[in-house]
Parts: sequence; C-alpha cells; structure tokens
Amino acid sequence: MPRKILSKEIIIKTSIMLIEDNKENNFAAIARKLGTQSQALYNYFPNQLALNYAIVAWAVNLLTDQLRQDLFGKAGLTAIIDFAMAFRERALNHFLLTQFVLKMPRTDNYPEVDTAFAELKAIFNQIIGTKFTDPQKQLLASRCIRDLAIGDIVNVGTGWFADKSLPADKSFRKLLKQSLSKIAE
Repeated sequence: MPRKILSKEIIIKTSIMLIEDNKENNFAAIARKLGTQSQALYNYFPNQLALNYAIVAWAVNLLTDQLRQDLFGKAGLTAIIDFAMAFRERALNHFLLTQFVLKMPRTDNYPEVDTAFAELKAIFNQIIGTKFTDPQKQLLASRCIRDLAIGDIVNVGTGWFADKSLPADKSFRKLLKQSLSKIAE
C-alpha cells in the first residue's frame, strides 16, 4: 500500500471539509478520510486542540484575503457596510465552519491565530478609520458592527429570522446604516 502524502494544509482542509459536512472532526475521522492512521497526524499537530486553532487561523486568513480583495480602494460608510455585508455573506455561506470558529475560546497560546485576527482587525480598523476619526467613535463603531454581524449570522444561520416579509440581509444593512449614522453624529 503506498504511503499517503500528508501536510498541515491537507489535514486542515480535510478537517474543514468534515466540519462543513457536519461530520466528526477528530484525528480518527480525519485519518479515515485521508486513508491513513491517526498517529500519522501527530507529526503535524501535537493534539486536537492545536489542529482546531490551526483551522481557526486558516479560516480567518482566507476571510481576510477575500475581504482585502473585495474592499480594495473603498472608503467611508459605504466601505464599512460593504465590509460587514461581505463578512456576513461569507460566514453564512460557511455557517458550520463559522460556528466552529466562534465557539473556540480566545487564547494567546497560538501565535498563528493571533496573527490572523490581527490582520483581519487591521483591515477592519482601517476601513472604520475612513469614516470615524475619533478613537471613542471608532471603538463604538467596531463593537456595533461586530455585535450586529455576529448576532445576525447566528440568527440567520440557525433559522431564527424566518419572517420573509423583511429579508434578513436588508434588515441587517438598514440596522447597520442607522447605527453607524447615529455614532457619526
């Protein structure tokens, strides 16, 4: 039987595939999917927790790269709303992975996760800074956007926003615009 060629990337991508298929994401399941033994994964990740945080870093890096492309050259309130809408859309398109990322507690034990979130935050803050110059208003706008986005993603993703008389994306955009306009006053 030929040896399977493994890498961190292959293991992470396989894990994400299992998560998005709503299947068990553990070393045994990943190894089965890859046609190898679970012990082989320990050469790449010391344990499941390290793999889980590598998945978080991978997902955040992909999101950051996509947002950077989507928002290049944009500024002001339109850019902020476009950022939030794009973030929301990607999170909902990969809702099971989003849930996985959201339920991982913040920790400083995995530098690749810190770096990934720092890059996302830098883009986010740069866009917010094109509309809000006061540091207090920047912080308030940042928290408002995150609260609205995460709440909307969870509510839509879990089916709580079932009333179709006002589509969830339209209400999200409207709430975001109203909230940010109020902060800008």
